[in-house]
Amino acid sequence: MKIRLTAFAVIATLVTLSLALPALSQAPKDRGFLAGKKYDMKGPAPRLANGHPDLSGMWDRPGVNDITKSFTTPNGMKQVGQAELPFTDWGAKAYKDYNPKNDYAGACLPYGFPRAIAGLHPLQLVQNDDFLAFLFEQNSWFTVVPIDGRPHPKDAKDNPTWFGNSVGHWEGDTLVIDTIGTNGYTMLDYSHPHSTELHLIQKFTRTDFGHMDYEMTVDDPKAYKGLIKNQRTFLLRPEWETMEYSCEETNIEQFRNGTIKWEPPVLP
Repeated sequence: MKIRLTAFAVIATLVTLSLALPALSQAPKDRGFLAGKKYDMKGPAPRLANGHPDLSGMWDRPGVNDITKSFTTPNGMKQVGQAELPFTDWGAKAYKDYNPKNDYAGACLPYGFPRAIAGLHPLQLVQNDDFLAFLFEQNSWFTVVPIDGRPHPKDAKDNPTWFGNSVGHWEGDTLVIDTIGTNGYTMLDYSHPHSTELHLIQKFTRTDFGHMDYEMTVDDPKAYKGLIKNQRTFLLRPEWETMEYSCEETNIEQFRNGTIKWEPPVLP
């Protein structure tokens, strides 16, 4: 009887210990961002040698077609939208006049930061002490943001671009990316406009190994009378890798026959 009790106690101890251990998973050996490596999605967020959280990884995001909507995906990704948008007269007209047949994405033009972040395709982040690279699978776009606290260049607004000029700094464990100098041709999602006065603030907080909180704040006085905010939850995909994406290759015939045309919007 004593032997049986001892054996039972040992088994109970082993079960308890196994329950206390992290639930490790392993990515496929020949494929994925963490190919062949073990990981714990609920483990602590990794950090660089400088102490800041490392945001690197292959991230899945809730596909946000409309920033006024809120939803949660079956795997736990979240989108909390702003139901009412405070349009200016120009903003309301631009929204009303939107024609999906004249959408710039159909012409294979760059999405811009807000729409690219909201997109359905994978995003790989690569980070070191001074820079964070956004590698969007969508049409193989990329943008690299200095995150060492430097200010915007003085001429940032004089040279507008599709993704704008972005700089980043840390607020505790949250990376804050500030973007200005956009060309006004892109959108906040798939129908809501912005102007060249867009001031975009994005906050990234890696809450554990497998999840990241994201917050977007839009300040655009020409298009909206007040701020617009969205909050999202991203999911790490260790088994994913970015693939080559060529929009021009698949749309070339539609360019030739005139099915796809694009005319820049009238900016204020």
